[in-house]
Amino acid sequence: MLSWWITDNDHQPNEWAEQHRQSLTTRPTHEYVLTDREFELLLEACSSLPEPRDLQARFVCLAAGRLGLRTGEIAHFRADWLDWDRMLLRITQHEPCECGYYRRQASQETTHNDQLSQEEAMERRWHPKTAASARSVPVDLSLRLELCLERFTEQYEAFPRSRTAVNRRVNEAAEAADIDGRIYPHCLRVTAASYHAYQGVAPVPLQALIGWSDLATPQKYTPVSRRATADALRQSITGKRIEIAVTFCRPTPDRSEMLFEGYARWRARMQHVAH
Repeated sequence: MLSWWITDNDHQPNEWAEQHRQSLTTRPTHEYVLTDREFELLLEACSSLPEPRDLQARFVCLAAGRLGLRTGEIAHFRADWLDWDRMLLRITQHEPCECGYYRRQASQETTHNDQLSQEEAMERRWHPKTAASARSVPVDLSLRLELCLERFTEQYEAFPRSRTAVNRRVNEAAEAADIDGRIYPHCLRVTAASYHAYQGVAPVPLQALIGWSDLATPQKYTPVSRRATADALRQSITGKRIEIAVTFCRPTPDRSEMLFEGYARWRARMQHVAH
């Protein structure tokens, strides 16, 4: 389902991360993009955490680092968001929420609106960051991702902790992995965008996948996508050149038979002349 959008290859070279860093050097302090090795180390470190934090951390890292989910989307994830028949994760327009973060936001709204009660303000929560954030994300990008979602939803009907816990799980995994640099959920989201751009996802489907409202945002990842396309073309052309060279240098069966038959006729004539 939607496999034409994305192809998942966890053994892709680590060039995409470095290329994305270089392509965004005009920004003063851009989010840290993890390489394939760093991301694998992060996932490996999740398994070293005590239960139940190990599964929670793995879910958070894959949801942010491969699906591109925001911190709030992970914190308010529900098992019924998953459509297993179509292999999609549907982020809803609105979800009732009782967490402390949105209680505080609701209180702030009522402070500036005398006609709005605390209950009414809470009823309007939770909603994605923008209209574009309410989206369907394919989850059949890799078997590892599918299995993690299966294991997580078998144990939880929803993410059991708060937004703060999402950050805490990433911090715990990063500390256990001993990765240089500051690792946090949003840098994993940027890592997901960079990863899929290197896989060849164009700006428009990348915008839909990550949930950006402005097309200019995924276009910042275009240099990475262009470089990946160029690399693929070079590999294709190089492979064809090698194939042509081998075909040209290697005698065909028909040519070999012709040469052998010609030699046999010449040898027969020489023997006839000798006699």
